[in-house]
Amino acid sequence: MARKVPTIDLSRLGDDKALAIAAYGQAVAAYRCIVLAEKTTDPRLRSSFEALVRQANQQRDQIQTLLGRLFPSACFFLSAADKSLVCVGPRLVDARDDARFEEAMKLIIASEKRAVSFYTRYAVVAAAGDIRSLFQESAALGLVRVRELRSVFNAAGRHIIESCPIQW
Repeated sequence: MARKVPTIDLSRLGDDKALAIAAYGQAVAAYRCIVLAEKTTDPRLRSSFEALVRQANQQRDQIQTLLGRLFPSACFFLSAADKSLVCVGPRLVDARDDARFEEAMKLIIASEKRAVSFYTRYAVVAAAGDIRSLFQESAALGLVRVRELRSVFNAAGRHIIESCPIQW
């Protein structure tokens, strides 16, 4: 699983493309959580994943609304490098057994941390104040989600060992 954060000059990215990348990240997060909610037999995990789906979809809708308002004709092809700014690993996660399920959970946490990094770094260079505010809020929400995911996984007896954990 590739964990290296791509080196892209975010100041040259542009607000419209940054929003498109952020929306992609939220769509992938929702999709992955749908898969895990369907695969788990633990009701606590299912409920948590379903809540995460709602949060990711709400955040994606908020991003897309802002994108449509500020850049109504924006249309992007996102490269693998663009996508890797907010996601770790493949879009489709495999959760058919315990080992794969835990690997999928690690991908969700790693991607959430990657997205937090993107939001935090891009907020500094965002031209539009609305985008700066949205990305700052998204980074803060992402940190809360990382903490919640760790807590839920631990409560379910699934202790995830992360490389490069975010500390509070």
